[in-house]
Amino acid sequence: MITIEEKINLFTKIVYEKVEKENKEAIKKFEEEYVKIIDQKREEFKKRAEELEYKTASEIEKIKVQTLSKAHIKGKRMLLETRNKIYNTALKDIIDFAKQINNSIAYREYFSDKLNKLINNYDIQEAHIIITQADWNLWYKDLQIKSNKNLSVEFDDNIIGGFILVDKQNNVKYDFSISNLVEANREKIGEKLFSLL
Repeated sequence: MITIEEKINLFTKIVYEKVEKENKEAIKKFEEEYVKIIDQKREEFKKRAEELEYKTASEIEKIKVQTLSKAHIKGKRMLLETRNKIYNTALKDIIDFAKQINNSIAYREYFSDKLNKLINNYDIQEAHIIITQADWNLWYKDLQIKSNKNLSVEFDDNIIGGFILVDKQNNVKYDFSISNLVEANREKIGEKLFSLL
């Protein structure tokens, strides 16, 4: 017969084995869950690290592109400013040159001949002439205008040289001023200058 002590020992052993078995299963389950959690967290950290690396690389590339773009724009602006400065200087030099040749015989003959032909060949009866005071003083004596012509004269130094004639009867304007010649050729001058730069 089994004694109470043996029964207690047997019962204790059975309980102990059962607890140990449940414990092992719980530990095994815990370890499996732990490994899953660790693997999951490792993947999350890896993914996050890749995102940060991509984001950092992307931000670096973005900064690089922005910096290069700003430098490119600044370079273009500097080039444009330089071209404009050269262009304005060239126009000023052309105007200064035109002012210097205003006293030449060729200049006087060219414009007085133009004005004479215009008035006499186009049958202009009534006209308004815009001219610089200096040019009028230089070549008004060369004008061969018939007595039946009605001419009025206005002095304007802004035209630099040459003349503007307004045919009042036919409402036509003939602009042979130096300022108009420069203005009419401004685009060609700019294109030529910019092609050289």
